[in-house]
Amino acid sequence: MKTTNLVPIILLTMLLVADVPAGSIEFELLTHTDNIQLLPQPKGLPGVSGDHLLQTADDITGGTFNPDGCFSFNFMNPVGISEPCYPPGYAEGIHSMSDSLVLDIDLLNGGSLSIESLTFNGYIAPDKSSVQRLVHVGDPATSYNTDGMPNGGTYIASADANWAFQISFDWYYDVPAMVPTTIDMTFDNYQWSGFIIPVSELTTAGMDATILDDPLGYFGGTSADFESWLLNEVAPRLPEEATYLLFVQGEAHPAWTHPEIGMTTDGIIGETIIAYAVPQCGDPEHPYPVGDLNQDCRVDLLDLAILALHWLECTAPE
Repeated sequence: MKTTNLVPIILLTMLLVADVPAGSIEFELLTHTDNIQLLPQPKGLPGVSGDHLLQTADDITGGTFNPDGCFSFNFMNPVGISEPCYPPGYAEGIHSMSDSLVLDIDLLNGGSLSIESLTFNGYIAPDKSSVQRLVHVGDPATSYNTDGMPNGGTYIASADANWAFQISFDWYYDVPAMVPTTIDMTFDNYQWSGFIIPVSELTTAGMDATILDDPLGYFGGTSADFESWLLNEVAPRLPEEATYLLFVQGEAHPAWTHPEIGMTTDGIIGETIIAYAVPQCGDPEHPYPVGDLNQDCRVDLLDLAILALHWLECTAPE
């Protein structure tokens, strides 16, 4: 039976040389006990060291519902919200988001990537949950000024290029308790910008070798300030097994809003996504299991079918 496959060999070689992820990579949104019930988290809060979220100087410091301890958050800026009820710039709707996203990174075709799935779940109040989901072509959300296209971007996997991560995609936001069985907001051609950083580079030497400016300027100060924040506040909260850190930001006006949600298309939604990947089957350090002939990280009936199809074949190694 012939098992030699040139593509996995090339891909493995690129992984060993470039130290970057490839293929379908799942990123879990970062959570930590420091952030439980504190979102946003004011810097200098008694008993808590540091500022664990971006843009907290402009957020509502009274926001305290974050049951999962998430770092990732969304803010809403409805039209007409201003002082004295709220600080300027960012208004109510700040909430935590948990769960995961899956990126498909193709290093063999110019570092292209796409989002396979996005399943963010959050809260805006103890009795109100929220969801953020990817819009696929043909989904019901395509009836609300989205079409699920494009869904793609680039990842330049080198320190000199800042491990740059950019993508455009469609997504929808919904608070099921507010307007059941409907979608509350959609976003068309939404832009994410950020980085996929090898955790091994989250060191003083690694940060000295590159420049990581936060894409939307949420973090005040210089690049060194931002890198210091990653090293001192984010890196220590990553799981020990984490291999890559994803930091990404986005900001846009909705393409469509439900009349009852209190937001118009002139409003702004912004995000800071902080997530991590852990070792996965197919990594150089975690090879495919013996018998996994189609390299899907499982030994199952599909592998048995391949074995049966090629049973008693005899091929010389190439």
